[in-house]
Amino acid sequence: MILTDEEKACLQGSHGEANRLAVELLVRVGEAFGSERLIPITSAHILGHYGSLHQAGIDFLERLAEGGGQCRVPTTVDPSSVDFGRREQFRVPEDYVEKQKRLQVAVEKLGVIPSWSCTPYFAHNVPRFNQNIAWAESSAVAYANSVIGARTNRTSFGLDICAAITGKIPEFGLYEEQNRKGSILFEVELGAFSDLDYHTLGAIVGRRSGSRIPVIKGIPPDVTNDRLKCLGAGAASAGSVALYHASGITPEAQLKDPFDGTRPEEIFTVSRKDLQDMEDQISTADPNSKVEMVTLGCPLLSIGELKAVFLKMQHRRVKKDIFFWIYLAQETYDLGRALGLVEPLEKAGIWFSTQTCATISSVKVWGFSHVMTNSAKCALVVPSEHNLSITYRDTDGCILTATEPV
Repeated sequence: MILTDEEKACLQGSHGEANRLAVELLVRVGEAFGSERLIPITSAHILGHYGSLHQAGIDFLERLAEGGGQCRVPTTVDPSSVDFGRREQFRVPEDYVEKQKRLQVAVEKLGVIPSWSCTPYFAHNVPRFNQNIAWAESSAVAYANSVIGARTNRTSFGLDICAAITGKIPEFGLYEEQNRKGSILFEVELGAFSDLDYHTLGAIVGRRSGSRIPVIKGIPPDVTNDRLKCLGAGAASAGSVALYHASGITPEAQLKDPFDGTRPEEIFTVSRKDLQDMEDQISTADPNSKVEMVTLGCPLLSIGELKAVFLKMQHRRVKKDIFFWIYLAQETYDLGRALGLVEPLEKAGIWFSTQTCATISSVKVWGFSHVMTNSAKCALVVPSEHNLSITYRDTDGCILTATEPV
């Protein structure tokens, strides 16, 4: 790789051990992918949850912090494995809390904004079109690339914090224009779309695309950002989609032909039957078994999604023999309280959790065997993480299962 004088000095240890280690890792990864240089980034989003990083992650982040590492660009962090303010309510084991606390101390010492959110683009970390960023978290990567038109690969742990410390990332993959064109076309023929349809469509797109870049034709022009968020989360979880183009909607698909004058490798028509088939595949639970917990908020709920739940919950309360958990970012919870949305829902029996999410928190300590969710990402990830079965339904179905009229 061609390095600047500053980058060479970092490799020689002139700017401290953390910078030396960070540049060394970036260069080695860049060389492995054939990158010729490191390029500047404007922001980073890193992983910091014990449920995925374990002791090795603690050791690495603490080593960087002890070596004097400091983020050079605005950097946020993905949800924690622990809701720090509600750990007793959610029965989080004390040793688990202590491990997550070590990660918390390390990332804050490194200068990371303690957002603990998988939706950093809603607050704290909002990139602009065409900016190079270095983000972890598959759903956030899909949103940043697709909906905003920023540029990032699915940045792995280790590479993410090294990019934050140096303000650089190797130039390869989705940072290069020629690698951002579509290769597979999905022609969607559904008529009206429901919220659940976007989750399910994402799962279909992800499974059929793999790591290829899909182009989706037929999404209504009035689609909301929340729905695009859910589509990307499903695609990133069912496959390894980091960028999708929605014809006439996402920015790069508006500026030019997303196939750049070439023909798609494959064309799929997506019908209502395809969505129903995918819903049936995602639901793994015995329909005759009892739902023990209902969860919403994967990705974390926005204030608009929270308000929709509030309206659907009028004159209803959570049943005594079931748990109903909603995950959201701390700023969304605080805003919800200010708007009068949260307190009535808490009084109705809903448990809110901030700073964490269903896929990485210690759900397994509850011993649930059957969980219901409206999220394709949650439905695809949680069974393997927590050894349980899933019923996949829309928000109305989740609320009707978890609650009863007052």
